[in-house]
Formats: sequence, structure tokens, C-alpha cells
Amino acid sequence: MNPYKIKGITLAIALLGAQQVNGQGLFQKLKDKAEAATGSISGSGGQKPTKALFEKQQADAAKTILEGKLPAKDKYGLTGIYYCRELFVCGAKEDKPDMAIGKFLVTFEKGTNEVKAVLTPSYGVEAGVAPLMIGRNDYPADLVLKISSAINQPRFDATLSNGSFYGFYAKQRIVKDGQDVKDTKETLRNGAGLHLVLIEPGLILITPGSGLYYIPKNGRAPEDVAKEKMDPVAVLYSKDKEAKAKNLTDEQLYDLLVTHQKAYQKRDALMIDGQKEAYKEIDAANTHLLKASSSGKSSSTKESSTGAVKPFRVELQNLTGDDVYYTLQGMSNSLQRIGNKIITSITVKPGVSIVSKSGRVIATITESTKPGSRIKIE
Repeated sequence: MNPYKIKGITLAIALLGAQQVNGQGLFQKLKDKAEAATGSISGSGGQKPTKALFEKQQADAAKTILEGKLPAKDKYGLTGIYYCRELFVCGAKEDKPDMAIGKFLVTFEKGTNEVKAVLTPSYGVEAGVAPLMIGRNDYPADLVLKISSAINQPRFDATLSNGSFYGFYAKQRIVKDGQDVKDTKETLRNGAGLHLVLIEPGLILITPGSGLYYIPKNGRAPEDVAKEKMDPVAVLYSKDKEAKAKNLTDEQLYDLLVTHQKAYQKRDALMIDGQKEAYKEIDAANTHLLKASSSGKSSSTKESSTGAVKPFRVELQNLTGDDVYYTLQGMSNSLQRIGNKIITSITVKPGVSIVSKSGRVIATITESTKPGSRIKIE
């Protein structure tokens, strides 16, 4: 056989093999990018933690500037210096959170229409970075705090907008090959929509997970529980709880949150001191807030006879297959969250629109909407 022909065949085979390898490599890169993008939809920024950030976190934990700002203890046992088990970061922009947080000064604030936990990093003192605030500023009473404190676990729902970006690195729930799995690598989780629970003095859990949402009487479906267990949980701890905090497993963290939620849902049977009074305060405040802005002839006959449109409760059910963020336009601008397949009870009134974070109108409440009605998000 012609030796040049043999060489030509050998070269062709080699080139074909190289093309196949390169093609497989390109396909894998595209697949990895697609999976990374899917992860970012569920709240992960796709960014990986760097060695420099960990070094900054250690340096920040060693600072003593926050200790000099400690206020008096609050009656809920929340106030104190808490160290971060996970890598928390903050910054002026979401794409450049370059300040690593080693610890927070956690304080409690309560006003007429607000109840919130305030997490201040050292950068808040040194560089004027706005603190991370978790709670509510549109609620007419502190019923949530009264209830959660009655079970010795003060709780604060919803992250308040504060002008600074916060997030923490954790292994996120992602979709891989069509299945929900927990990522093997840590990526950045946006700090929006967080919930904070003081599990015990010196131990705080922070999560965007739906483990802090309504548990149906028949319990959650096994597939939902499996997904919820993949939701990231950040742990803050006082110095004397360091060993316990660092040894908590994902399973233990989930159990702590579910145990809290079960106790919280039994609030109506707890006979909490001041609970009935708190409900009365809410009704009175809502009545004041919901009075027609116009007066006299511009008010409807029904409103003029009663003096106000009385709010009522309806059920909201999420059937989308993912978590949904929404606001009650005409009643509250606070961003709220409902987990997949969750049913929750919300207070509404005629004229209120339930609007998703993307701007989609889920439902509009009218005078014909009956109390107790179930509104489905599909």
C-alpha cells in the first residue's frame, strides 16, 4: 500500500478523534452553563467564594468595633454579637459584594407599625453600609413577635429593602438532568426574602426556605419535603455556641425549622397573653388604614354606612412548581413569599390586587370575593 495514503488515513482518524473530543467538551461546557443559569433563577448568583473573601471574613471576625456598640439586652434575648458560620457578604452592588462579614451586631427594633431584627456588620460602622433588616414595616401590631416569643423562639419574616446588597454562600437547590438536587459547590444566595428565627439564646437560623411556611393538616408531600431540605440555611451563633453551630447538619437544621413552624401554627391554642388584644389592635388599625380616602358623597353607600371596608381573610395556594414572590397592592408593598404547593391565609379587602414580583396580576379582590375563598397561583 502507498505509504503516503496510510499516513493520510492516520491523520484523518486523528483529526476526527480531536473533533469528537472538542465537540464533547463544547457540549459539556454548554450543559454546565445551562445548569448554572438554572441555579441562578432560584436565587443563586452563580458566583463562587474566593480565598480572599474567606481571609476577609476571618479578619472581620477579629475586629472589636461592634462590641462597643452593644445596646441593653432586649426582653426577647435576641440582642448580641453573632458570628457567621457561612460566608456572608455585602456590597453596594449585587455583582460586586466584596465585603466579607465575620460577625453581626444583632439588635431588635419595634415601632407602632414595625417589628424587625437589625443585623449590622462592622462595615456599617466603618463605611456606612446600611444594615440587613429582617421583619416588617407595614404591620399595625407586633402579633407575629408575640406569638413566636410565646414559644420562646422570636421570629422575623421578610427582608426589608435597605439600599445595600447582602447574600451568603451555600450549596443551593438546582435542577440537574431534570431533577432537583443539591449542588456540590457553594454559590452566592441573594439575601432577599429571608426569615430569621432565634432557635435558642445564641443560635439564629436564617433561611429563604419554605420550611417556615404553612404546613397542611395532612402534612407536606414527600417530594416537597425532599426539595425543602435542599434549601440553604445560614447559622449565626454567639461565641459560646460555636461548637454546636458548626456541627449542625442539614437534616438537623431542617428539623429545627419544622419543629418551630409546627409550634407556631398552634398559636391559636396557646392562650397567649395579649393575643386577643393584639388582634383587636390589628383590626382597629386596619379599619383606620382602609377607610376610603375620599369623604362625603364620593364614598359609596355601603362605606358611608359602615365607615370602612372591613378586611377579611382568603387562602392563597401555589401550584406553580416553584416559590412565588408577591405583593398585596393597595394594602402592602412588602414582598411576600409562598412556597411550592403551599396554602397560606392572607388578609385582603376589595380593591386589592395580588401581584407577582414580575408584575403579573394573580388576582384582584372584589366585593363579590367571599371570605375563605381559595385563590390558586398556576
